[in-house]
Amino acid sequence: MDWLARCVDDPETFLRKHWRQGPVVLRPADPPTEVLTVQGLFDIIDEGTLRNPYGGLFTVEGTVPEEEYCPPRVIAGRALEGCLDPERVRALIRDRNATLQLRYLNHWHPGVRALTTGLSESLGRLTEAFMFYSQPGRHGPVHRDEGDILVIQLSGHKHWQVYGGPTEPTWQPVREDNPGPCLLDTVVHPGEVLYVPNGYAHTARATEDGPSLHLTIALREACAVHLRTQLRALLAEGLELPARPRDEDDLLAAGSQLLDHLRTRIATADPAELVSAARRAAYSSRPTA
Repeated sequence: MDWLARCVDDPETFLRKHWRQGPVVLRPADPPTEVLTVQGLFDIIDEGTLRNPYGGLFTVEGTVPEEEYCPPRVIAGRALEGCLDPERVRALIRDRNATLQLRYLNHWHPGVRALTTGLSESLGRLTEAFMFYSQPGRHGPVHRDEGDILVIQLSGHKHWQVYGGPTEPTWQPVREDNPGPCLLDTVVHPGEVLYVPNGYAHTARATEDGPSLHLTIALREACAVHLRTQLRALLAEGLELPARPRDEDDLLAAGSQLLDHLRTRIATADPAELVSAARRAAYSSRPTA
């Protein structure tokens, strides 16, 4: 199955006209809205086995403390922390207008994992998935995320405002107080897909006509830390040194062998291959908000 085509309709046109060019709402002929429904979401919650950090809630005041919806359980005499309690989750959504977020569905949800695996293969990037179930009028802060994102609207409607990208290479994936002019102001409907380029500031609000369910696909981009990590792995590849040289001569010989190995690896290293490897392992330090 061509998962990229299901998200953007025509991958060639998308990559040529929209990728890294600016935000756009896409209307694919066969969007993957079947991967998760509202009923499917609450079936997951009602099973009672979902644990933090894979599930969490937040309100206008911020993140809801785990102890408010994850009472301790005792299993075979041992305490088990972090399990979402279905009734407490529903009460927080009902009484405090809380937004429910499921995180890293690519780790544990079969349908979403198939989607993210397909996108990773098509785009050569680490791909992660996050789900948001928001109540009418619920509004999030303007912020930037690490990586390009595809927002698949599964149910309900959401009003999005997307601003420009970072102006400095030192930008951080945090709240943005001065995002600049709005580039896209639109309501995304079920079956539509919003594309937001890497680092573009954005905010969203569930419309007043009912709850909104959307799936955010984060196509991670490599940063300096990922390049350094992959470079270390590249330089160490094929290197074998004696663990404990016996004397000064052996230690100098090991040092010479190490330097020769590094010179050879550096001389043959390909920047494009280094970037490609870094992108496939570009884990973010924070979940997508």
